[in-house]
Amino acid sequence: MTGTDREKRQRDLIARLCEIWSRILCVPAVDADSNFFDLGGDSLLAVALFLEIERETGTDLPITTIYDAPTICELANLIMDESAPAFSPLVSLKPGDGSAPLFIVHGIGGTVMELGALGRAISIPAPVYALQAQGLDGLQPPLESIDDMAALYLDHVRELQAEGPYWLSGYSFGGLVALEMARRLLDENQEPAIPILIDAFAHPWTWPRASRLKMRARRTLYLTRQLLGASPHKSAPALLARLRNGLQRKDASAQLRDWLLDQNPDLPAPLLRVREAGGMALARYVPRYYPGKIIFLKASHPDPEFPDDPARIWGPLAQDMDLRIVPGRHRTMVSDHAGALAECLTARILGNDTIGERSAVSSRRAPRTNKQRLQPQAG
Repeated sequence: MTGTDREKRQRDLIARLCEIWSRILCVPAVDADSNFFDLGGDSLLAVALFLEIERETGTDLPITTIYDAPTICELANLIMDESAPAFSPLVSLKPGDGSAPLFIVHGIGGTVMELGALGRAISIPAPVYALQAQGLDGLQPPLESIDDMAALYLDHVRELQAEGPYWLSGYSFGGLVALEMARRLLDENQEPAIPILIDAFAHPWTWPRASRLKMRARRTLYLTRQLLGASPHKSAPALLARLRNGLQRKDASAQLRDWLLDQNPDLPAPLLRVREAGGMALARYVPRYYPGKIIFLKASHPDPEFPDDPARIWGPLAQDMDLRIVPGRHRTMVSDHAGALAECLTARILGNDTIGERSAVSSRRAPRTNKQRLQPQAG
């Protein structure tokens, strides 16, 4: 292919990609330097985008490609060169100086799409990285253990940063992984900074009975609505089986795993496998006492089916806890309130106690009664 032919093919490809992005993202005008995340892209839109790109161009790229090529021009270059970048758990959200980076661990779905706006809004000069789940590229098996996730992510973190202190954070499910990473560093006589848990997912064994009943009721209602609109020959038998399964008496971990698998069932197979593996990891994990301080950033409007008492749930898991309230709900605090959350994260890293509403219990030392592995509640 001559240089002129390549330039023409690339121009045509960029034009087609602009049309696809405009259609998928519902944006009237898109140029070659448009950034997917700046245009409001998330994991579901990325799925739709790459399915449409495959249909229009015949190029099958893993969804993780969007992290390495978030603009149309960059994506066009990858398609032209027929080379997707090698998968890595580390995703750069914001470049920075030589300071110790901030690492943010993914939520239960494994992707870090929702963390893009947050990373760019954090004002510290240090770089910000997200940690995404193994298996999103469809080439490697997803991890089904929080211990394995913590070990893998620490290996990559230490390749990037040889010595501490390590700034570790995690959103929702990622809070459990970040806390396990910090605990491992302490066991190895390494130096973690204070772990920052962003509305971290409470382990189901700590849930009160009312929260577990709410989750079961919500899942039953969801499956019933799906069943009413299902195809009688294809979808209905599977939905009936899931509904019968959901009505059985189970412990909180099994209920949560079933509920997670109901979310976005039409996702591509790699994303579904990662989500299922995350549910398995959560069900198998037993929280362990952390002999240090944690910072907990709690959503001001938590979801109704999840427990709403971080002091009771997380207090026994750490020596001390600084609890701060930030705007938004659990599912929207990162995407819709990235600026406020970034300001609070920045303040915690810089040691500024004037940012973020302090909870009445934040200065209270947590009880030190659970230094060993916690025991599950009865289902």
